[in-house]
Amino acid sequence: MIKISATLLNVYIGNDFTNKETGEIIKGKNKLQLLLETPLKNGGSRKELMDLSIPSEKVKLYKGKENEVVEVDVATIGKTIFYGI
Repeated sequence: MIKISATLLNVYIGNDFTNKETGEIIKGKNKLQLLLETPLKNGGSRKELMDLSIPSEKVKLYKGKENEVVEVDVATIGKTIFYGI
């Protein structure tokens, strides 16, 4: 299992999406807005903003934890490259 540890900035619902072929309206997904701090080789760090979709049943785990460091279990889509730090 992979975990991301980051500062939680916001919990929100994304915009609804309309399928142009069928006209079906798909409800927006629940999302976490996270601020990740990535260490750099030169000893510094880079901050990166990430929006991460989560299942609706997990929203309660993060509500009220804004501005705190949280851990989020994640899975990958597509090709991912890992490296040790």
